[in-house]
Order: sequence, then C-alpha cells, then structure tokens
Amino acid sequence: MTLWASTRRVFIPLAAALALALFGCGGSTSRGDGGSGGGTATGGGGGGGAMGGGGGTADGGTGGGSGNPDGGCSEANLPACNYPVGAGTFTQRQSTITDPVTGRVLPLLARVPAGSGPFPVVVYSHGGGLLDQGHLQSTEWAESLAQHGFLTVNVGHVGLDTDAGVTLCGLAQVPMSECVAPTDDDTDGLLALVKARDLTAVLDALPALKQTLEMAGGPQVDLAHVAVMGWSAGSRAPLIMHGATFHPSASAPLYSSPHNLPVAAVALSPTGPGYGGFFAETGNSSWDQVRGPVFTATGDNDVKPTKPGLTGPVRRVSWERQPADGTRWLLYSKLPPGVGGHSTYNLEDLTSTDPRLQRISYALRSAVLAFLDAQLKGDPAAAAYLASGDVLTLAGDADWQHQ
Repeated sequence: MTLWASTRRVFIPLAAALALALFGCGGSTSRGDGGSGGGTATGGGGGGGAMGGGGGTADGGTGGGSGNPDGGCSEANLPACNYPVGAGTFTQRQSTITDPVTGRVLPLLARVPAGSGPFPVVVYSHGGGLLDQGHLQSTEWAESLAQHGFLTVNVGHVGLDTDAGVTLCGLAQVPMSECVAPTDDDTDGLLALVKARDLTAVLDALPALKQTLEMAGGPQVDLAHVAVMGWSAGSRAPLIMHGATFHPSASAPLYSSPHNLPVAAVALSPTGPGYGGFFAETGNSSWDQVRGPVFTATGDNDVKPTKPGLTGPVRRVSWERQPADGTRWLLYSKLPPGVGGHSTYNLEDLTSTDPRLQRISYALRSAVLAFLDAQLKGDPAAAAYLASGDVLTLAGDADWQHQ
C-alpha cells in the first residue's frame, strides 16, 4: 500500500514564481527570519569572539579577499588563521516553483547579495525529512554565503501526496509494495530520491531565474558557476547531482540522477554506507563515480542520539570512496562525542562559548567559503588558503585532507 502525506497542489508559472522569489512585495529587516518580502539583512562578517577574523566584501560577487597562508596564523594568533568572511548585505524573498515531473510545489528562500554581480549560485538542501518549512532552516550557512557574495537558494523539501509518490517510485523502478512514505530518514533511499528530484527541479529552473532577474534590471547571475550544498540528509541530493548512486528501496535497481549544471558540491555530515540507500562493498560503492570538486565535513562528534551507529568514521567513507583526483577536501574533527554534535556541522556552534567548538566552527566556515571562492570565483588566494595549514591550525584536533 502506498502511504503519502496529503498536500494541496498549487501550480504557478515558473517565470512568475521566480520573479516573485526576488521581487515580491512586502518587506522585512529581521536577520534570518525567512519571511517573505524584500528586506535587507546586514551581515556581521567574521568579527566577534576569540576567533573573530577579517572582513572581505561581497559587492559585485567578487568578495572573499585574500587568505592567510604564511600570514601569521599560529596557535598564539588564531584570528589570523580565519579566511576573510564577506560582510555584504542581501535581500531575501520567498516563493515557489512547480516540479514539472511530479507537480510538487517547492518553497524557496532566495538570498541575493547587494550589487550588480555576476553572482555565483549555491543551492542548499536542508537536513531532516520532508518539511514544509525546510527552506527556512540552516540560516547560519545561508546568511554566511549570501554575505560573502553567493546568490543562495534554500529549497524546502515538502511532503508528498499519493500521486507524486507513485510518480517518483515509477521513475526509479521502485516496486509498489515498497513505495511507502519514509518514516525514518535512513531506513531506505526514498528520501534521497525525493530530495534529488527536488534539487533537479530547482537546478532546471535556474535559467528562468537568471532571465527574470536580468530582464527586471536586477543583478547578473553566473550560471557557469553553480554549487550544490547540504547538511545531514540534505547532503544526499548534492552528491547525487555529482554522480552518487543509491538504492531507492530494498529491491529497486541502483539509481543515478546526475545533473550537469553544478560545478562543485559541499556535503556536511554526509550519509555513510548502510544508511539511506547508500552502500560500500569491495570494489564498488555509492561514491565511485562522484565527480569533483567536493568538500566534505564530519567528525568523531558527528553523532545523532537516534542513530548511534551512524558515526563520523561511517560518514567519512563517503569521502574516502570518491576518486582521488586532486579535487576532494575533507575536514574531520576529532572532538569526542558529546562535545558539540551533529548540529555543529550545520554551523550551530559558531557562537559557542566552548573554545573547542569555536575553533572547529570557524575552521569549517573558513574552509567552505575558501572552497567555494576557489571553485566558483577562481580566486587564487582562496586556493592558496586551502593549500596552507591554516584550516588545520584553526580547527585544532582535526584532520584536513586533500585527495
């Protein structure tokens, strides 16, 4: 029997929906409130606290500034180890797009940096299951990215009705006996199937977004430089867009749905083998065909109480089994379980009073921004920062690896 949550469908022309996403009426000035309308949010940059670092700019999409390789970074001078964080302003708008395959209406929260661009794009997939307000999550990441000069689009992976669920199961050859709404994020691959289809719909819609913005006199959008990013269960779709394979259900065939638009992926707290339809066997795994560049972050403390077996070493396999072609980076914290946790990688410990969590949080933000600057903006200073030892010094007890 097929069991899917009932949702009301609202079909909105794509161009109109995307126009609303950036130029809708109303206003808000609250930081990270996710409200509709056209408010301006002012970023706080990298200052504040023991780890506070420099400030770069985000205007015109060129922000970031220079890194600090050999520029005074040391245990005695940790602020110098930070990658300069953009402190630009941005506007935010909510709207929807309609997936033409399933008819699902997906809410979006777009954060658009101030300036004329061209702005690279980061599409963000939230953690957890199917949440109607999921596009309002991961505020710390979304605002950091927008302040730094990336047009950031957070996707809400909403609940499914029966028709949409059956359509997706047919797409992936899932037997109807196994086409059951997921009650657990990690039991099988149906959640990954849904989120991957959602991300595909949003990526397919980006050319309309670019056209809408530019025809209305807004900033230029750089679709030659698009990244996909997500935390926890939200990291699955970005890796699938880059070629990861998985089993949507127990007896469904291996499924692959890569997209050619993203040029980089960021996987925070990724799913490991044995969870969510992903696997690793001798000579074969879900990540053998993942194309780079990819940035991955997890750690020994990256454990959820509800999934004690999904540990940092298990999550790390998703990076270890990727091709070693020089385009893969891993930040792996060695903080023990109980110091921070799964949410640390959602940047929720950035303001912690624990200096150990401050260090890994600032290192994580610095590494991700430098990675995206290097891949999406071609910034040589960002590449130099990644090649330096500054991330490792800042992170403290951690691994910083490149393969």
